[in-house]
Amino acid sequence: MFKESVFSGKHLICNFKQIENIELLNSIDHLKDMCKIICKTHDFSILQECEHTFSPMGCTFLFLLSESHLSVHTFPEKNYIAFDLYTCREYSDNYIYTNIYYYLVEQLKAKDSTMQIIDREF
Repeated sequence: MFKESVFSGKHLICNFKQIENIELLNSIDHLKDMCKIICKTHDFSILQECEHTFSPMGCTFLFLLSESHLSVHTFPEKNYIAFDLYTCREYSDNYIYTNIYYYLVEQLKAKDSTMQIIDREF
């Protein structure tokens, strides 16, 4: 029996490679500040934060949002950042997600990057 899918959110997945300022890959505070600007700009509510800095390099953090989650993982040895944002809000188009993606491209000065937006459904 076929069941109709019901919207449950959108998932933005970004890969940022060849970061111009490689020091950003170990600067958890700077990366968190960038993501807090995203949350403030788009009215996402941060409920909790969790972070870890790896030795000798790299960091990861998660913002638990009332709208779902935002996470960042860095791999300095590969000059790579993985960014994830899942929100359960329904928007009429993907503008907000492409806006976030281009903001991060600009801030990170990534020479190579990709973005994927996935519709999530129940």
